[in-house]
Amino acid sequence: MILVKFSGNGSSSEPESQGDFITILSIDGGGVRGIIPSEVLSVLEAKLQKLDVDNKDARIVDYFDFIAGTSTGGLMTAMLTAPNDEKRPLFAAKDIAKFYQDKSPYIFHKTPETNQPPSTEEDSRISDPDEATEEPLTTPAEVINTPATFLRGIIDIIVDLSPEAKDYVEPLNTYLLQPKYDGKNLQDTIKGLLGEKLALSETLTSVIIPAFDIKHFGPTIFSTLKAKRDRSMDAPLADVCRATSAAPYYFPPYHFKTSKPFNLVDGGVAANNPSFLAVCEAMKERKADFHKFVVLSLGTGAPDASGRLEVRDGKWGIVDWLWQDDNSNPLLDILTTAPDEMTEMYMSTVFQYSGLEHNYTRIQVELKPSEGLMDNTSKENLERLKKIGQDLAEQNDAKLEALASRLVEIRKARLTPISA
Repeated sequence: MILVKFSGNGSSSEPESQGDFITILSIDGGGVRGIIPSEVLSVLEAKLQKLDVDNKDARIVDYFDFIAGTSTGGLMTAMLTAPNDEKRPLFAAKDIAKFYQDKSPYIFHKTPETNQPPSTEEDSRISDPDEATEEPLTTPAEVINTPATFLRGIIDIIVDLSPEAKDYVEPLNTYLLQPKYDGKNLQDTIKGLLGEKLALSETLTSVIIPAFDIKHFGPTIFSTLKAKRDRSMDAPLADVCRATSAAPYYFPPYHFKTSKPFNLVDGGVAANNPSFLAVCEAMKERKADFHKFVVLSLGTGAPDASGRLEVRDGKWGIVDWLWQDDNSNPLLDILTTAPDEMTEMYMSTVFQYSGLEHNYTRIQVELKPSEGLMDNTSKENLERLKKIGQDLAEQNDAKLEALASRLVEIRKARLTPISA
């Protein structure tokens, strides 16, 4: 358990030297909306390259002690910290937006197989292949009484009686009986980027990537430092990224093994905004309090405050909560937005009332409902998100300039020999 100490004036506990500060970058989850923070990071990296005359090839990874990311933020974290053959980052920040524009339509693409109802055995649960037996997962009676198979039977009857109704009942298959996407394209893309052997312990700075284990029903926090201490946590980075991106409803849960098995879904169900998690993990690793942290937290867009739901919507059933005419998913939006807002409230309050507002920067933007979908990969929407990210960076130019100057100062203080 982390105990946060508040003080009216943070000056007395601040580090004696700029080099003693601990720097943290946090990136929210949000699917294709990852384009937005990628544009902000591109501007920040360019400023670092301009300001740090001794490091013209400056990259984000050179200036942050910890980088935390959830879901799409986890993938960005890996791209920023995975080493190439020269032990430098695989990706510059300016290349990430193009990656999203090029690969998102492939990642969020339904194959013909995706639209087919899964078999009875595949319906039930994620399981460890090593624990498989020859016994069926369900008995005939259980199959009849399983809600999913019962509903599928109703759909089949409707289509048999009225084939022209197929187009109307097909969305029930998509939204209620299977993941929206099978995850194969996502997995292929991640492994194409990172390979299959690159381990979590090899990242160029300490990363923190959360997921949620549905077998043990608790969060699983992957981190570079844990991986170096515990081989069972030193998973392939590609598997970690696939796991933190396994958003329920969108992608199936992800199973993999090190010396122990993992059965994981998207880290966003526990910490879509991983900034507070990152601070807590850094506290444990460095035995430091809030006074020593400099934090940049990047959002992927939040619903605007114009109002989308009304009290009368309280009579909705599960289909209404999962599927609206504009393709929005109210339940999922609430379950991801509410924790994000709470985390932001915690972070801003702790830093403000510790007298440390200058050590915490949150950059976020409000989005219209049409812009907020995590899987809208139309060319128009991707271009719109890119423009939103560019405008957000411009609106926060002064903050990014000040932060870049401070990050360069911290890095130089660490590199400067201490005189006797």
